[in-house]
Amino acid sequence: MDSIPSPQYWPLHKLLILRIGLTALLLAGLAAATVYWVERQQLHRAAVELAQQRAAEFVAVAGDVLDAPGSETNGAVQARLDRFVRGRSMPRDGGLVAATIFDAGGVAVAHVEHPDYAGHADALTRLASQSVAAGRNARTDASPEQIDGARVYFLQVPLEKADRRALGRVAALYAPSAAYLAEFDRRLARAILFAFIAVLLTAAILYPVIQRLMRRVIELSASLRDANLEMLSVLGSAIAKRDADTDAHNYRVTLYSVCLAETVGVDLKTMQALIKGAFLHDVGKIGIPDHILLKPGKLDEEEYAQMKQHVAHGLDIVRRAAWLADAEAVVGGHHEKFDGGGYDGHHKAGEIPVVARIFAIADVFDALTSHRPYKAPLSFDASMEILSRDRGTHFDPQLLDAFAAIARPLHEALTTRGEDYSHRELQRVLTRYFRMDIETLLARVPS
Repeated sequence: MDSIPSPQYWPLHKLLILRIGLTALLLAGLAAATVYWVERQQLHRAAVELAQQRAAEFVAVAGDVLDAPGSETNGAVQARLDRFVRGRSMPRDGGLVAATIFDAGGVAVAHVEHPDYAGHADALTRLASQSVAAGRNARTDASPEQIDGARVYFLQVPLEKADRRALGRVAALYAPSAAYLAEFDRRLARAILFAFIAVLLTAAILYPVIQRLMRRVIELSASLRDANLEMLSVLGSAIAKRDADTDAHNYRVTLYSVCLAETVGVDLKTMQALIKGAFLHDVGKIGIPDHILLKPGKLDEEEYAQMKQHVAHGLDIVRRAAWLADAEAVVGGHHEKFDGGGYDGHHKAGEIPVVARIFAIADVFDALTSHRPYKAPLSFDASMEILSRDRGTHFDPQLLDAFAAIARPLHEALTTRGEDYSHRELQRVLTRYFRMDIETLLARVPS
């Protein structure tokens, strides 16, 4: 399998490693959360089952004294409770470290603490001071809490005789053992480690395949870009040749527009829309009859009305291709005027897209300085004078001022160095703004 050359494909490596790492973290987090949830449920069940079991055992040995009158004052329940817990060791996973017995009226009649349990004084005090309302004997309650950084469970378990008659209630504190908590931590760590290993092993197997597929996508994207740019150039040049017998006009207006856009600082997406629109600004002229399009004199009113239809024809053409859709702003707006007196007369100033305002300056300037069937070229100074007269009416004043600052050297270069120079400069522009390299492609991948 071909290796990916460096450093061109480093961003691809970076993306794959980042995505694999994030996936590993996600899966490890899910595994850890699952283990944690399962262990907590198991701990919850263990606490409840142990409390219910101990409550049943205590009722079996002390139910008679709980049911006897005066149990709250004679100490009989406390004595039975002391004998009940004597000699019992703490289960390995944890156990009831403190308990308070309440009679059926909710009065505390006995309390005990496990002799091996140290700490959690606040919790024990809270447990000893609890009171249980009468009538809350139907179910077992268990609520997890953090006390001094340790997880414990407060439980309330009904004390019932065999006939389901309530004798009272036990409030208990269940604490997992240190051994159980250590094993819990180990299981959690193993789950995270196994998730990482599984993801990394899977990635190691799939990485070359993903790498090759990504490389192929990049190559196909670059080929598609080149095909689209060729289509753009051919389509624009075809109509330019019909109008002026050369495609140099398209080259020049595109370069004028790009230089002005660079001067005022448009973003990449806007620049791409401007370039496409510059190439295709007059594509709708394909629908204009030759006797109007190539007429050497001034158009009459009816002919001018037909000529204006090239904007609608152009919009209809570019809207048929998704890749050309962003050329619509220039194609549809390059004959608008800053004061609202353009073709449709409905847009003015900032309502006209900036790409159309930029292109309008470049288009008129090149038309003035170029040969046309109906006119000879004007000098640079004469052309700029005409543009200046229309400052604020036809043209955006700020954009026109920016163009005036760069126009002379640009015009001299494009008119004295020939069409080959314009073509080379245009190719450089296309390479700069329509790259489909690895960075551009990967920038489109959602995070």
